[in-house]
Amino acid sequence: MRNFAMRNRGRAVEVRDHFGRVHRGVIERVDPSRGMFIRRGFFLDFIPFFIIASLFLI
Repeated sequence: MRNFAMRNRGRAVEVRDHFGRVHRGVIERVDPSRGMFIRRGFFLDFIPFFIIASLFLI
């Protein structure tokens, strides 16, 4: 998961978490030990790796 996110930095993604919520945005940064940051317009969301159920490139 971490290598995938680092290779695809700057690409649009859709992330579905374990709670069923869907987060859409652009991969901004990746912290290899914790998770990744996704930019949604003006907002920057942090999504921990253990919460991600699925990740799709848009």
